[in-house]
Amino acid sequence: MDLDRLLRDLGWRPEARPSKFIAYFHLVDACGKPGCPVCRCLRELTVRSLDALLYEQVNDPGTRAVLDRSWGFCSWHAWMSTDVRNSALGIGLIYQGLLGQVRAWLSVTHRELSGSRIVRGWRRLFRRAEPVGLVQARANRARCPLCTALASAEDGYLHTLLDYIEDAELDRAYDRSDGLCLQHLTLALGHYAGHHGAAPLVARTLRKLDRLARDLREFIDKHDYRKQAPFTPEEAASWTAALTFLVGWRELFGNEIPRSFAPTPPAPGSLSPREPGAGPPESAEAVRERLEALAFEKGRLELRLRELTQQLGDESSRASALHYRLWSVSEDRQVLEMNLAGERAAAQTWEAVVRDLRAEIEQLKARLAKYEPPSEKAPDDGRRSGAAD
Repeated sequence: MDLDRLLRDLGWRPEARPSKFIAYFHLVDACGKPGCPVCRCLRELTVRSLDALLYEQVNDPGTRAVLDRSWGFCSWHAWMSTDVRNSALGIGLIYQGLLGQVRAWLSVTHRELSGSRIVRGWRRLFRRAEPVGLVQARANRARCPLCTALASAEDGYLHTLLDYIEDAELDRAYDRSDGLCLQHLTLALGHYAGHHGAAPLVARTLRKLDRLARDLREFIDKHDYRKQAPFTPEEAASWTAALTFLVGWRELFGNEIPRSFAPTPPAPGSLSPREPGAGPPESAEAVRERLEALAFEKGRLELRLRELTQQLGDESSRASALHYRLWSVSEDRQVLEMNLAGERAAAQTWEAVVRDLRAEIEQLKARLAKYEPPSEKAPDDGRRSGAAD
């Protein structure tokens, strides 16, 4: 079973819209949940497709051939596949083969780059870009198969909604929903401008938009500190609902960064100096672009030079301030050293005075010892002799 058959089993095909029977009940069910019902249908369909592909069809030769031509999934579907249950083995099997494919192209690219002559200096500005094997292969890869299928499914859901917008069951469900986002409404009107359901769909969108604008206004007004009224659930969600209406779901519409992996084709003819054997000269337009690039680079370098000059002046001012502070510290040090020298001299003087006083005291003690009278002795001998008689 290949990928096309898998998608048919899920109720839709890359080449055709989903049947109105299946799309109708998908829309009715999605209208009971938040957000644009078509965005929700497409996301749930993507989850079911990834689950079936990674669990059942990962080893199918037809499926692997489709994924090899597209170099796997786009970024959104690749990261979304990691949220699918038990997807690790399937992802590993798919991207194991893709890693080998990329390595083969990188080997070719390395040989191409190693064989080309390196151009240095200002001549690089006039060197023509040459396509590289990896870049060319990446630019020529097929579109993500799930994105291709989603484009067809998206068209089918929009057509079904226009066909049955006035059907009682779908009308009641749509009235309870948040309605189409502006992106899907624009696609529906652009693809089916003359459809009989276009006017009723726009009328219902206007009513929903008026209600959303009222909730958002109340949400903003109640942020005033003078108002203490609580938010209703509709008012609390109004700011995200406004985002969803205006830009759609981020998984489906993504960013608008212009990217191209294809090499820029060289312009025929040139007035710029070329190296011998470098090919035909470039055009005047290419020369003008290169001169503008040189002028821009010159201006950028001048601006950088002014910034560096200003930084040098600031650093010189800081250095002068530091020198002044160093000179002040040196002056304070000299004063302290002079005070310390004076204190040392005074200490030495006092030490000499102390020594002189001690010597004088010793002399006085010696002189005093000479003039000391002899101590009186008791008459013990007379009393002892009387007692003997």
